[in-house]
Amino acid sequence: AVMPFISVIIPVYNAQEFLPHALGSIEAQDFADWEVILVDDGSTDGSPALCDSYAERDPRFRVIHQENAGTSAARNTALKAAQGEYITFMDNDDWWRIPEALTLVHEALTRRPVDLLWHMSARANPEGTEITEAEPTSIASMIDSLSTDEAIRTIIDNELTTSAVWTKVIRRDFLTEHGIVFPSGMRNEDTDVSAQIIAHIDSVAWLDQRFYVYRMGHPYAQTSHSLAVSTVDDLEHVLRSNLSAARSLPEGRRSALMAFLARPMMVWVGQASALGLLDEKKHGQQARRRKAFISQFFLPLISQSHTREARIAQWACRLLGVRACAHLLGIQFRRMHPELVARSTTK
Repeated sequence: AVMPFISVIIPVYNAQEFLPHALGSIEAQDFADWEVILVDDGSTDGSPALCDSYAERDPRFRVIHQENAGTSAARNTALKAAQGEYITFMDNDDWWRIPEALTLVHEALTRRPVDLLWHMSARANPEGTEITEAEPTSIASMIDSLSTDEAIRTIIDNELTTSAVWTKVIRRDFLTEHGIVFPSGMRNEDTDVSAQIIAHIDSVAWLDQRFYVYRMGHPYAQTSHSLAVSTVDDLEHVLRSNLSAARSLPEGRRSALMAFLARPMMVWVGQASALGLLDEKKHGQQARRRKAFISQFFLPLISQSHTREARIAQWACRLLGVRACAHLLGIQFRRMHPELVARSTTK
């Protein structure tokens, strides 16, 4: 069999309500050389049968059923099975809003084959009836003219990226060559994989059109769950391992990676502070470990980023000190995510 141009990886878990919309948006593409790998991660609703029905109708849909093991494990299963020259991802409750999405991707990668084609997503309300932030950017030709390090910096400094892997189209051989897989059994897996991609890519391009739609805040979304200490610890682990990997990178790439990690670092400090995990009376040794990590890395990381929020945090740190800044980020996190903090367990 000739390998398809692109493999779209979709982990599926109890998504019967949203799946037809997601898969229908791929079926509607005017570019036909794709495969979709659906990994049913032990769903208990009608999703497995739904996946099978798409595969029976169109052999470009391939289904793998496995016991529930989480998003990372499902994506890793799909990565092993994928045959496309390029790989991208979709969450089972999101969709592509235009039928030309893959044509645009194919044109961009045929014109200039790169390790990573990066793009920005639009957002939708839980019902999927209102789409916002869908207007295209206009930086693709500028990105083409920059070095890879400068291009990564420009995308990050202009706040045009998130950690989400579904804003990235990646050459499959690149992932294999660098042994990049999702960390199983933990959260913040996208931040980890995105950081590793940024650390190693030799070439990058940008797609101005926003075709991916991210469905916000319905009850099943990962972002709707309460915040567990284990999730905060996972993010700390991701930050530590990628900071340690950054040491061996050339200067330009190291600073670009640190600029990318600045936002996850601010999120992590806000979460740890909001949940009281920096309180030595309650959390002893672990609180001391977290505080030492903040003292050592917080300011160096956010100093590499030129986003508005990083500049505000730098200013607060220099004015009030790192501890006060961590406290303020905790207050801000509680204000922005009261539901996460209220339901969280700090046992």
